[in-house]
This record gives sequence, structure tokens and C-alpha cells, in this order.
Amino acid sequence: MAANKSDMYEYEEVPEKEGIEFAKKHNAIFQSTTAKDANGSIDLLFTNIGKKFLNPDMENESIMSKEELQQRGEKLKQEKIQNEKKGGCC
Repeated sequence: MAANKSDMYEYEEVPEKEGIEFAKKHNAIFQSTTAKDANGSIDLLFTNIGKKFLNPDMENESIMSKEELQQRGEKLKQEKIQNEKKGGCC
């Protein structure tokens, strides 16, 4: 299950906790995603789909929360800025 547009959390119609509970009940994963920020949440979603496919017993607790995704996005932005200063790519 993907909660898209996590960058617009103020308009959230289904609380993240409810999504996690639903996913757990149905042995699925739950991932907040956004294509707007460079936090890698889309890549992470597909990575976690692969992990769940290989390990159906994988618990949802291993999935990143919105806060963790925001922190990851900030880290990736800083790395991109550092690379650009060095004349590197991405």
C-alpha cells in the first residue's frame, strides 16, 4: 500500500497509523511516498515491495515513516548540494 503525496500531509484523509494497521491486517506493507521531494521514497517503495516478495513475513516496522523519509530527503538534498559544489553529478 502506498500513501501518495506524503508531502501534502496536512490534507491527509487517512491517518498513517490507520494505513499501517490496515496493511498489517492484510499482511501488506505500507509506505508513505512522494515524487515531489528527493527523499527517495518511490525507490524505497519498490525496494520494500521486493523485500516483501522475498520475505512475506517482513513486518511493517521496517518501513520508513514520514519523519524518517523527510530526514532522508534532507540528507539527500545536502549530499546533492555538496556534489554540485565539488562539480560532481547528482
